[in-house]
Amino acid sequence: MAEVIKSFRSHVTWANARGAWPDMIFSTRVRFARNLEGFPFPNRAEPRQLAEIRRLALAAAKDSGLFSRGHFLRTETLDQLEKRFLVERHHVSHALAASVLPSGAAISNDEDLSAMINEEDHLRLQCLNSGFAIEDAFKAALKLDEALGRQLPFAYSGKFGFLTACPTNAGTGMRVSCLAHLPALSRLGRMPAVLESLSHLSVTARGIYGEGTYVLGDFYQISNATCLGRGEEEFCENIDRVIRNLIRQEIAAREALLKGPLKLKTEDAVYRALGLLKHARRLSYEEFMQNMSLARMGAAMGWNLGVDFSTFNQVTLLMQPAHIQAAAGRALNPDERDAYRADYLRGKLA
Repeated sequence: MAEVIKSFRSHVTWANARGAWPDMIFSTRVRFARNLEGFPFPNRAEPRQLAEIRRLALAAAKDSGLFSRGHFLRTETLDQLEKRFLVERHHVSHALAASVLPSGAAISNDEDLSAMINEEDHLRLQCLNSGFAIEDAFKAALKLDEALGRQLPFAYSGKFGFLTACPTNAGTGMRVSCLAHLPALSRLGRMPAVLESLSHLSVTARGIYGEGTYVLGDFYQISNATCLGRGEEEFCENIDRVIRNLIRQEIAAREALLKGPLKLKTEDAVYRALGLLKHARRLSYEEFMQNMSLARMGAAMGWNLGVDFSTFNQVTLLMQPAHIQAAAGRALNPDERDAYRADYLRGKLA
């Protein structure tokens, strides 16, 4: 098994179900898009320029003191399994994993801080926190941004703010997002209306891996749609209001599922899902996510399922395809992965 994967812990700190509303908010992320003055954006830069940007960025990350015992990676040295593993850990994007040009990443030992190098922008700086923790994630991401900004000349315009490859990121260059678990709204068929209302609030909802990915297990990544026209604190406050409103709607939906004939139907679905998770002999990741979502909702409703939210969160990460192969210590075909996943999960939920 690849050495890079072995250097990462199996237990992910930011998935520990701490912070506010851990039953509904899996994690909070704050990300800054930054580019270096004097260099073309990555899609127009030459390989030698991208290599120099990476050298400067990795050196700055090391010198910042925020990545002690961290991981400093060059993507061309990684195999496909390592790249998929890092995508599943939310440290690199699908686009960065697919890049054949000089790129890389710096990831802290606790995996709460990371920097993607030469994706759409020269730098994507992010902080990941457990639960609903916008203020804490913002402060940590800002600390990282300021630390690297003292060493690197970020491209900035007095008129437009921080300059980015995509116009929607210009200005603050900041995206605030929460990974929200909204199974009751989904089960009641209310998500289309919810998503429509979000679009009118300059907020976007994406899949579990961000832009261009589909929804799995009723998880929605909710973030600001633009980065220009407001200050950083205002963007944080707007997402905070949106998430609190979603939490209220999800609570109301869960209460509706516990009334009248819906109660028995909901209880049956939750315990069937739990039974499948605990006893299946073959399990695809999509099937795992579908049933884990129901079981997680049951735990949130106060039913004693014998599984806490930290365990639900950890297995959500550990059951992903690259993580399953990492646990097995070898490459597996899809059928082998499904069998290993079921066996591995039974051990985690026993």
